[in-house]
Amino acid sequence: MQRSEQSAADALYSPVRGDDPTVDRVDAAKRELSSEGIEVNGALSIDCLKPTKEFEDLTAEDPDRSFHSQLHYFETLLSYGQNQDPRVTMLMVNAYHNSNQQAHGIAFFERLLERYGEGFTDDVRAVYLSAYAILRATHAERVPLVKRIPWVLKTFQHLEESRRLTGGTHPIVRWAAGQIYAQVPFFFGKRSQAYEDLTWLVERPETEPVFGFYREVYRQLARLYERDGHQEKADHFWHHSGYQSYVPKAMFMGWFTSTNVAGASMAPEPVLEEIIPGSIFALYGFGFSDIYFVLSTDGTGLIAVDAGTQPHSLKAAHEFLLQKHPSLPTVTHVFVTHAHWDHIGGHSYFRNLNPDVIFYGRDNYQAVVDRVVRNHSYRQFRGQDFDHHWVETYAPDIAVSDVTVVEVAGTKIELVPVTGGETEDAMLVHLPDLQTVFAGDIVMPWYGEPWVNEGYPDDAVSSMDEVLSRRPKHILHGHHPLTALYGHEQLKAFRQHYCWLVDMVRVHVKNGFSAKDIIRLNLIPHGLQHQPENYLSYLAARDNVIARTADQMVGIWQEDRTGQDPQGLDALTPAEFGRMLQHYLGLTAAQAATTIRKMIANGDNELALKIAIAAEQRFGSTQVLTDLKEEAGDRLRSAIQFFDPFRFVTYTEMIGQEHLPIKGVKRIESAQAQFELGASSNPTMKPHSL
Repeated sequence: MQRSEQSAADALYSPVRGDDPTVDRVDAAKRELSSEGIEVNGALSIDCLKPTKEFEDLTAEDPDRSFHSQLHYFETLLSYGQNQDPRVTMLMVNAYHNSNQQAHGIAFFERLLERYGEGFTDDVRAVYLSAYAILRATHAERVPLVKRIPWVLKTFQHLEESRRLTGGTHPIVRWAAGQIYAQVPFFFGKRSQAYEDLTWLVERPETEPVFGFYREVYRQLARLYERDGHQEKADHFWHHSGYQSYVPKAMFMGWFTSTNVAGASMAPEPVLEEIIPGSIFALYGFGFSDIYFVLSTDGTGLIAVDAGTQPHSLKAAHEFLLQKHPSLPTVTHVFVTHAHWDHIGGHSYFRNLNPDVIFYGRDNYQAVVDRVVRNHSYRQFRGQDFDHHWVETYAPDIAVSDVTVVEVAGTKIELVPVTGGETEDAMLVHLPDLQTVFAGDIVMPWYGEPWVNEGYPDDAVSSMDEVLSRRPKHILHGHHPLTALYGHEQLKAFRQHYCWLVDMVRVHVKNGFSAKDIIRLNLIPHGLQHQPENYLSYLAARDNVIARTADQMVGIWQEDRTGQDPQGLDALTPAEFGRMLQHYLGLTAAQAATTIRKMIANGDNELALKIAIAAEQRFGSTQVLTDLKEEAGDRLRSAIQFFDPFRFVTYTEMIGQEHLPIKGVKRIESAQAQFELGASSNPTMKPHSL
């Protein structure tokens, strides 16, 4: 198979092809739009999923309610009552919490439980009740004082009902109870129960539903011990939480880390997972990307897929693997899925380890390397010691331009060159005997690094087809969140929804809509409401697909649907916003702080962060302004802590902080053991895949 010669620029206005019947609806919409146009108020004749009638009043547009894309998405889909996935439920709670929209969430969950609760299993109902209790608890300070104690006591009843439904063994139920009981005033008498719930989780690390979920467990135990005068134990748990130098002003239960020295990672601690026990090994938490090793069929060679972010992080990953499997042979072959910095930055380690190692990679890698070699403003992506030389010196020993089959120590490997959604030099690594495809970043949700002009929206479809046509049991992506989101069945469904979305974006952009306008339309394809297992895979990509597709269709100026908010015409910076605060609005630093505090209270976190930065530059840094900037940034980080490492790192650096790894038990796990745990404890949950 030859690589497609169509460039990103050539593909801008060509339709994405798919087998989804919704494509007929897209074509009809295009004809309608071309003949009738689009109203300035944004009304469209394009049919996409809306909330059910029972929830219309709770989801209606409100100009006083801050906009949060995830919330609109979850409210629409969950109104159909088909979600039984605790990941979705907890992410929705997280979105309500970070946007300070607990009142909206409480009303939504009450109606959801009233409408659908009788049809839920005990486990599902317990998770919904626990989520509802979290919203009630975090809203309690807004309840009038005379009603507050009964409100809190009722919240406790919901928690204990959740405990009864699950026999006290569900980790999310214990987690919610521990979080709430640890933070209520002492006179409620819940301190000992908080210790019990949180300690139960610490003593059972295997129950952690996703990497990093117990970070908040460590935080709350540290606070409890500190309040009770046990500083040594408190320090122990602060150390485990990663909050020993900075305690965030929001709730974090996700897997990202971001540090000045090591850079960013999509795992909060080092993890070794055996995808196929004794055969395929995945290592997370060693740089920005995952690292894979495969023991050859005859046991004489070790095959690597990708070469990590830095030489030292790749070395640490390899040594971590050898601690568990010291008899593994040396690395003899390396297959590079694409030449982004986080997949080739450590290649020199393999060269030094074995001078005879053979690298396979695409023939057209150089353009990708050239785009990588740049100095970013944000240093926590790659780490402060990242050296361009690590990337510039990469070159495959065997350049692949056509489908190639090789055999390494008895292991048959098919190399399939594709133009991936992210880069033009993508290469699928297919091991047919192991029913495994290493997909690299062909469906990385940003379809190119966000800071770089790249990405191939149309070619992403053909790349998905190449993977799906091989019917693999395991699709292993370059980052484990993608592996969790885009397995075979999920990828097949996502392909159809993706085709619909790209076509919808192009229709809107051609009719004067900006990416921001389109994101606010909450585009959801019909049929997705019946596929709760695909809710997260579509959401993870949706807004990024909109932004990338729109960006490739516009110039240096970008119009919007109203004509009143074009992008690219002005050169406004925080200096102008700071001058607005002081000179034009007549605010002092204290008054500006009050304004920012109101923004956060109403969930306008992006606006709050922007104004806080402007206020600091104008009035100088004060503790109050710094605290508010950090809170706005923390809420933004928390809101995307499972979906967007790029935003996560950017916000982390904007507030001048780090997000350190958890100092927990270094994990060495098998996929089979995780599956059995998930099946026995909660059949609706996929361990480590939020």
